[in-house]
Amino acid sequence: MNLRTSASLLLLTLAVGCGTHSESYMVSVHNETRSPLTIGFTKEGEPFQDDFMAPEDIALDRQVKPELYSWGSLLMPGKNATTNHPMTAKLDSDAISYLRVYRGHINLLDILSISRGSPSRVDVPLMPGNNDIVITERDGRLAAIKRPKSE
Repeated sequence: MNLRTSASLLLLTLAVGCGTHSESYMVSVHNETRSPLTIGFTKEGEPFQDDFMAPEDIALDRQVKPELYSWGSLLMPGKNATTNHPMTAKLDSDAISYLRVYRGHINLLDILSISRGSPSRVDVPLMPGNNDIVITERDGRLAAIKRPKSE
């Protein structure tokens, strides 16, 4: 095998290994906290998809006014929210999708001030298929409990 053939095979292998794939999720969230929650979906990397746009990506759009923009959905205390249909994310090989949860009924400007690891935010990795998640509080911090899949 000559050098050109070897290089071509290596590039082909890298291109195939770096492709995207799709994962589908059904998500149910229960708010066991005393405050409203702002919830939404995000994912790592491209391609960008409207259903998985992270707040920080939306804020890059100069036409968006962060103080007026509402990201995600509001979930009141004691209530449930469920996706009505499977949500499908297009992901790079090792990328992950998340349910992102913020304490309060907040706008994009407020969301941008709450970083990962804050007591007012929790990022829950999603697994393909059904995800049954309870949001609670532990020592003043938001926490997520993933209920096992019912067979």
